[in-house]
Amino acid sequence: MILMLNCSYKVKSSNTEFFFSLLKDEIEHMSDRECEMISIRDVLKSDDTMEAFVSDLKKAKALVIGAPLYVDGLPAQAVKLLEILLEKYKGEIPKLPVYVVSNLGFYEAEQIKHLLAIVENWCKRMGFAYGGSLAVGAGPLIRALKNMPLKKGPLGEVGKGFGKLAYAIVNRKRMKNYYVKTMIPRKVYLKAAHMNFDKTAKENGLKVSEVR
Repeated sequence: MILMLNCSYKVKSSNTEFFFSLLKDEIEHMSDRECEMISIRDVLKSDDTMEAFVSDLKKAKALVIGAPLYVDGLPAQAVKLLEILLEKYKGEIPKLPVYVVSNLGFYEAEQIKHLLAIVENWCKRMGFAYGGSLAVGAGPLIRALKNMPLKKGPLGEVGKGFGKLAYAIVNRKRMKNYYVKTMIPRKVYLKAAHMNFDKTAKENGLKVSEVR
């Protein structure tokens, strides 16, 4: 079983959930491995839910951490969970390959490198094997283009990245961190972002001049 931990605190329709669905499809397309997705909200509810999560970790063939970039790092609740695992459960969980899928709203995926370093350092302290990661820039736009072919055209690099990560997970191999290069020009992305900001401002009773 491949355990996929969603560290976004959005109740529904998060970008992390969307990218996890793409990864799950890739994994199931190339293998018979079962994927189980769990929200960090459910893990941190109580001592019992934490114990159940640790039990799942002990049975898992791999752990995939999905998280949006928050202030150049992991969301606070993800940091809390990693600290709990390190303080209370280090040595109890067999050596486990750990992978990451992270996204952000900025165009450049390279800004995620510090988040990935945090997870890699945590893996070393836990005695786990860091397996590599997929970093996705311009996440909201990629999700907005979800009806386009994933492995060609503007989303070709996205599809290539998910294919590489799925292969590494299925075969429990190490891969280099892969930073998706969005094929949509940066100027076009920024233009679309500003249009969305303007629309959101108006929906909330603000003038465009008040948010620019």
